[in-house]
Amino acid sequence: MRFSDIILLALNNLRRNTMRTILTTLGVAVGIGSLAAMMSFGQGISGSVAQSIESNDIFTGMTISSREIVTYTSGSKRDIFAGDKRVTPLDDSALNCMKAWQEVAIVFPEVLKPATINLAGRSTTTNLKAVPVEMANFSPFDKISHGRFFSKVDEPKVLISKSLLEQMRIFIEGDNINPELIDGAVVLPEDSIIGAELEIVTKVFDPDKIRLVSTKGSDLPIKNEYSSLKIVGIVENSSFAAGMFSGGVFLPSGAIDFIPCIDIRNIYDIIDGVDGKYGKYNTVHLRVNDHKELKVVKNRLEDMGFKVFSIGDKLDDIEKLFFMLDTILAAIGTIAMLVSALGIVNTLMMSIYERRKEIGIMKSLGGTQIQIRLIFYCEAMIIGLLGGIFGVLGGILASQAASKVANSQVGGLIGCDIEYFEFSWALVLLAVGFSVVVSLAASVYPANKASRIDPLDALRRE
Repeated sequence: MRFSDIILLALNNLRRNTMRTILTTLGVAVGIGSLAAMMSFGQGISGSVAQSIESNDIFTGMTISSREIVTYTSGSKRDIFAGDKRVTPLDDSALNCMKAWQEVAIVFPEVLKPATINLAGRSTTTNLKAVPVEMANFSPFDKISHGRFFSKVDEPKVLISKSLLEQMRIFIEGDNINPELIDGAVVLPEDSIIGAELEIVTKVFDPDKIRLVSTKGSDLPIKNEYSSLKIVGIVENSSFAAGMFSGGVFLPSGAIDFIPCIDIRNIYDIIDGVDGKYGKYNTVHLRVNDHKELKVVKNRLEDMGFKVFSIGDKLDDIEKLFFMLDTILAAIGTIAMLVSALGIVNTLMMSIYERRKEIGIMKSLGGTQIQIRLIFYCEAMIIGLLGGIFGVLGGILASQAASKVANSQVGGLIGCDIEYFEFSWALVLLAVGFSVVVSLAASVYPANKASRIDPLDALRRE
């Protein structure tokens, strides 16, 4: 008996009970589809998700301070900065030292000034934030959605975050607008925002209101100071961005000094008698080249006596969590595949009882045990091959639908769409091959049982 004859016999046997064959194949497809989807989810997590996380400043940046933060207060507003630990001043010397480290991509002081801004008849409170021109090559400023970045360190221009515009209910024509935010909003063309004058209102001391003897009901010795700067760009930001880049108004580091504002930090330092103790800068933002270098730099800074805040060193824990989740899902997919294998065993065993006479006739005509086994092996291989192909296709379609649902809920939070599932050709071939191997393994017992049927006993019973 030629191998082509064996294939034809296997196909005819499967065709005899079409419904049972379809159901068995669907069982394999569900099992292999679940397993393939779980494996692709693992690849997606370790690939696109991890890449998106690692490239985000939240996992490569840190905030450095000279102040030792404790979790208690004893009455004074400044006791939260109390402590007996050594204080290393955060000054230009420390900043230059950090810049010399090869792991550091960029480092600069965090300068923030509270202000009220007015634009297009709308008003809101926010923070003015200083960024160096070198940040043009780093997220989120390397992808300016509208306009441009600063060209000079002292350019009297500003960037405004898109999240802040949405907070003011100002939207740009052509952008996708959340229907829930349309009510009471204003939609403007891009050129009505880019190039527009942003009015900035800050608080400064008013010498005319300063009195040697305070009286009840007297006004605070402060007044509003008005500045006006032109908007040159709009920054795409999300709540997933880190620290000072989560929103607000951004100015060149050399231009923010020209915006008058009360420095609350210095006032409290003077009152507490610690003026200059913590150095020239309140906090410094540092970004490393790769998230793997973050722990090294953080430990080095802590050894120098600085207080370092970063959630980037938690990335390993996040990756472990993803690995555990992937393992659990793979186990679930494997269980589904084993259930499908039992379905194949059941189908072939039923086929043996239905075809005892046929098997007896083949053996009486010279059919060998190997040929009988090959027929059942081919039937299982065909079921496994079809189940694997349809299972992978179903897994791809299901994973695409799941990605769309997930991105509709999470994409806005992260600021981009993520491919949670990654079906590579290697994974597809591995899934189909695994389906065939499991199906063949499930057919070993039925095939051996069929090959040992006594032809005389089979014909006598029939």
